[in-house]
Amino acid sequence: MSAISALVQSNAVHMMTDTLLYVQGKVIQTDFPKCLPIRGMRAAIASTGPASFAYLLAEMLATSCTTFDEVVTKDREWFRGAFDWYVENERAGASEYATVALIGWLEGEDRPAAFAIELSNGGEKAEWVRRNSAHTHPSNVAHDLVELPILANPTPPIEDLLAAGWPMGVNRDSRDAEADLLHMLEIQRRRRASDGKYYVGGHAVLTTVTREGVTQRAVQHWPEDRVGKPIRPKPMDWKRWKARQAA
Repeated sequence: MSAISALVQSNAVHMMTDTLLYVQGKVIQTDFPKCLPIRGMRAAIASTGPASFAYLLAEMLATSCTTFDEVVTKDREWFRGAFDWYVENERAGASEYATVALIGWLEGEDRPAAFAIELSNGGEKAEWVRRNSAHTHPSNVAHDLVELPILANPTPPIEDLLAAGWPMGVNRDSRDAEADLLHMLEIQRRRRASDGKYYVGGHAVLTTVTREGVTQRAVQHWPEDRVGKPIRPKPMDWKRWKARQAA
């Protein structure tokens, strides 16, 4: 499971991702890049599920497009074709579910934007994802590439957001993108999956796209996360954490 959040503001769009890589539920890397700038344009891409799927898409989009405007004209059939090829050739036809998130600068409208699409071949993985993220109710799934002002995947339940004091109903341009997206990632990190394990951690990487270009930097490192060891997030005092962030 990967954690991806994004926020669109007037002059920038931001994406926060973790960096844990798993094989059969075991951590094999704690610094695996999950958000990739798309070569030749002001845009970046990430994917939940098989994290390396984003690498295939980044290369395909860099080869077939020159601007983010062209990227977001790709229809479901294009993404579905890439997903089916990946599952068949790289995952031996396994059950998979991927949420693809794209951020970038729209040249024609001279503004930032974020888009998402969800892809699945059903089976056990689709059921696992539905059990672990409230947003995957059939009425909420992004069957086509849709533009979103803000997104969080997996989506924490409202009680988790309230308990952590995540700011809701705030004007997007008034938000501190780094602080609020890291706050969301810390909430996602502490959401135990239905198998009893935690799957979010390593580093928190913030990717920002503006009119000037794409920047990336690590904004958090959890040194307790180790290869081959179960992820055990430390207990969180949310009021104290927010006070530290504000300071």
